[in-house]
Amino acid sequence: MENPNRDLFPGSELRARFNSIAPLLTNEPVDAAFLDHEAKSVAAKRLYHRLGLVSVILISASAVYTIAEALLFRTLSPPIVSLAMAGAALLGILSQVFMLAAKVRSKWLVNRFACERLRSVKFQAYALAAGARTEAELAAAVSAFSRIELSRLESELNVGIAIFENFVPERIVTDREPPEFQGDPAIIREATTAFRELRIQYQDRFAMRELHRLRGNRRFFHSAADFIYFAGACLVLLSLMTKVIPDMRIGEWVDFLAISAFVASLSKLVLDNASLTDPSSARFARYREDIARVVDSIDQGAGIDRFVPLMERIALGELEQFCDASKSINYRL
Repeated sequence: MENPNRDLFPGSELRARFNSIAPLLTNEPVDAAFLDHEAKSVAAKRLYHRLGLVSVILISASAVYTIAEALLFRTLSPPIVSLAMAGAALLGILSQVFMLAAKVRSKWLVNRFACERLRSVKFQAYALAAGARTEAELAAAVSAFSRIELSRLESELNVGIAIFENFVPERIVTDREPPEFQGDPAIIREATTAFRELRIQYQDRFAMRELHRLRGNRRFFHSAADFIYFAGACLVLLSLMTKVIPDMRIGEWVDFLAISAFVASLSKLVLDNASLTDPSSARFARYREDIARVVDSIDQGAGIDRFVPLMERIALGELEQFCDASKSINYRL
């Protein structure tokens, strides 16, 4: 699983094993479009998270310094330090303004959406093996199908991030009419085996890995943000006690640490939301159950033109979840 695109670009050993379905393993128009969107997505994501992280750090640091100056330093702080903190806050704000103006977030998400749609397009083509009597027929059918789907995707992407609002997997994947001719059994057998290994097993292992990661992260304090927030609450209680209990003198450091803890908690929450790192374990458990249904249908004799659309609806359902979750991604404090 170290190579996230091994399912799309299998190695030479797999290609040698499935040489009868080469047009499915190497779908040049779809592969080229995927690599283009992948490069744009990775570049935009890297820029978005780097600028976002810098902006959160700069704004949070200037906020904490402002609190310290008001509670602790008062007139003792050198003007040059205050000026530097003001510059840091301004730089953080400008970073966020730039991300909004350049639509960096939209470029990342839309191109990632395109990548996953193209991944599905490549695997939807496996259903064409049901009616392919020769490798040449399979290549022609895959080429025609890919041209239609690429044109369809281009129209979808024309509306930008708005595509997330109306994405419905059932409209993307349709059941095909039974093929006019029965395909070559060897081609169907290789396509079925390759689909199981590259699509079904790959996705099942991905879901299994995510479940393992989520279960490993389940602690009493679910995240650092919870711990920081709890520490801030304790410091607030201590600060209030110093104000109501006679002769209890701790100093203004308690007020400073309490407010700083809440600023840190807020910053951590923003970072968590922006990185989209809190998916539900129930979601991946359900995903594995749905994948198991596809495997059962294959074991019960379902044809490749039936189980491929079933699997692709399930996989695109995950993309729909991504579309919904991405609405909360932002670095705004």
